[in-house]
Amino acid sequence: MKRLFPLVAGLAGLAAFTPAVAAQAPTLMPVVTDAVQVTADPQLVRAHTSPQMVRNPKTGELVIVEGDIRGSRQCSTYISGDDGRSWRLGGQPLSPPFTDCSFHADWGPYATMAFDRNGVLLMAIEASDPKFFDQARNDAPRHIFLARSADSGRTWETSRIFEAPAGDGNKGVNKGATVAVDPKDPRYVYVGWRQGLQGGAEKLKTNIAASSDGGRTFAAPVEVSDTRGGDFPWMTVTPDGVLHAATWTRIFPAVPTGQAPPVRELFHVSSADHGRSYGARTTIDPGNQQHEHPPVLASDPSTGALYAAWSAQPDAMNQATGYRADLEIYFRSSTDGGRTWSDKLTLNDDGKGRANQIDPGISVAPNGRIDVAWYDGRNNPGNIADRTETGFNDVYSTWSTDGGKSFAPNVRVSDRSADRSIGVWANNVDQRLNVGVTSSDESAYFAWSETRNANRDFQPEDVYMATVHLDGSAAPLAATDDDPPPWLVIGAGLALGLGLAMALAALRLRAGGGSQGRGVPAPA
Repeated sequence: MKRLFPLVAGLAGLAAFTPAVAAQAPTLMPVVTDAVQVTADPQLVRAHTSPQMVRNPKTGELVIVEGDIRGSRQCSTYISGDDGRSWRLGGQPLSPPFTDCSFHADWGPYATMAFDRNGVLLMAIEASDPKFFDQARNDAPRHIFLARSADSGRTWETSRIFEAPAGDGNKGVNKGATVAVDPKDPRYVYVGWRQGLQGGAEKLKTNIAASSDGGRTFAAPVEVSDTRGGDFPWMTVTPDGVLHAATWTRIFPAVPTGQAPPVRELFHVSSADHGRSYGARTTIDPGNQQHEHPPVLASDPSTGALYAAWSAQPDAMNQATGYRADLEIYFRSSTDGGRTWSDKLTLNDDGKGRANQIDPGISVAPNGRIDVAWYDGRNNPGNIADRTETGFNDVYSTWSTDGGKSFAPNVRVSDRSADRSIGVWANNVDQRLNVGVTSSDESAYFAWSETRNANRDFQPEDVYMATVHLDGSAAPLAATDDDPPPWLVIGAGLALGLGLAMALAALRLRAGGGSQGRGVPAPA
């Protein structure tokens, strides 16, 4: 089912008698499908979170990976061969004994994916042995793996990239596994992650390991953070084979009690020698004293332009006494390999001071369209400018067809608001990640976790997805037996004028069922 404003027959009939209207082409609108449940899990105790999604460039199949932190504690894959209308369970990327990918909750990805140009699926994933679950959260070694699939996630071959030592959390806690592959030469695969303990004896490290054989084996990781430390990186490889990574600076050593923390910038590094060495870091944005997550990063498959999106507050000193502001979604681009960055754009269009927008995901279609989506609290009935954990939120998106110079009006992707006062997305669990986004030339696809099936006793969460068709090819909804015939709508318009014609057209929309929603005009 789809949600849109179709061009109804009554208005089309009237246009034939109005030369000024007849000379104008109808405005195309994005078509938003109803949300589809991906994780069909009947267990009462379940919490499917942090979905990420990719699209096979060869077959068009969609693949989602997510983690269940209250049930199986595994990361599972789901495959759709019909553009997201239905989903089936894929194969398990992990093998015993390292099957626990969602050890407690991680404020970051359990797994991320990328397809290479030949349709081979690559997944970076963290995992532990389940026997460590009863130990303290930071005492269990968490290893980093790379899984490969030649059939869109139905079967996997998996190798360990980094073996975490037991008993040393500064090296044993590895999280936020991300992956990138060279778009022209699939031999070169990169996996990044964050290593270390928050408040530990060592800094948090941003590590990147490189492979020159398609992800079967990896060299030792290279740290790309400075003396203050960093977080997990989002990565992309441009058509010239250069690896780009973005994350944000952490604090080491810890700031003494009573002293204001410093502003921590979002930074970019790159490697032109397949991950063996990295150039000087550049600042994407000064950032805040405190961030929600590292920025997400993507690149144009033709031009190599870099695009970064993140959530932050307007003032860098966002932990100053008495400071109150909501979180916005920001965007910058670079056309010189990350050496300089464009002026900052605000992507959410709800106005300032109303609600938090957090955790954006980003994707670039083969034709260069930039798709961005995020969790958005603008429809919450109360004020949630201070916190995101207790209200309702939705998924909103936007897109750009001019290389990030301008963006379309925001489109609501989710078809109902999620109650974040229940479930693991917040509530002192804080298991959430950026909205999953992937793109084709025709459409943008989005995956998120939500609580529409939840109750306060068991508080389950499930993964949903929806599609926004952006090519203008969606046809008006087919007539049903209950619809008034088109000749009646046209005749009413001629006999009674535009007002009655529009009223009958509205009846026709209502008769078509509850799946119609709203669209916004595509940008000129």
